[in-house]
Amino acid sequence: MSQPGSAEVPAYLSGIARAFPAVSCVVTDPDGRVLLVRSFNREPWGCPGGVIDPGETPEQAAERELVEETGLRLEAGRLLHIAWARGDGSDLPNMPGVQFYFDLGTVPLPHPSLRLQPDEIRDAAWVAPADLPAYMGALRISRLRAALAARAGGEVRVLSATRAELDADAAAYAATL
Repeated sequence: MSQPGSAEVPAYLSGIARAFPAVSCVVTDPDGRVLLVRSFNREPWGCPGGVIDPGETPEQAAERELVEETGLRLEAGRLLHIAWARGDGSDLPNMPGVQFYFDLGTVPLPHPSLRLQPDEIRDAAWVAPADLPAYMGALRISRLRAALAARAGGEVRVLSATRAELDADAAAYAATL
C-alpha cells in the first residue's frame, strides 16, 4: 500500500487494525515453580498480568498488574516472549491482541505472602512446569514454556493463534475439570 497524503491520514489510520495490548508476569521460585493466578472472569489459570493502560509502558504495566493481583513488588526484567492473538476486529471479542511476557524474577523460599486482588483474583498457586496441564490448555502451556525457555537463555519468540484457537484451548481445558 502506498503512503497516504496528509489529507488522507485520518481515514487511513481509522482503517488500521487495533489490538488490545497486555502483559504477563513470569515469576518463579528457586525450585522453578511458576506463579499462576486464577481470575473470577476467565479460565484457565495464567500468569499475573492484564491490559496495558494508556500512558504506561509494557514494563510499567507488568509491575502494576503484579502488585494489583498479588501484592508482590518486583521489577520487570527482560522481554521473554510475545504472543499474538489474531482477530478480525469485527467486534470487541474479536479484536487482535498482543501480550508481552516479562521476566519479573525469582522470589525466595518460603514464598512471600500474597495479597490477592479480591474483586479479580480468586486463587494463586506455585506450579511446576511439568504440572501445567492441570492448570491450562496446550496452547497456553506452549506460550509459558516459550517464556521459560527464553528465560533460560533461549531466544525471544512470537507465537500466534486466532481468537477461535484460544477459545478452543480454554474449552478443552475446562472439559478436563
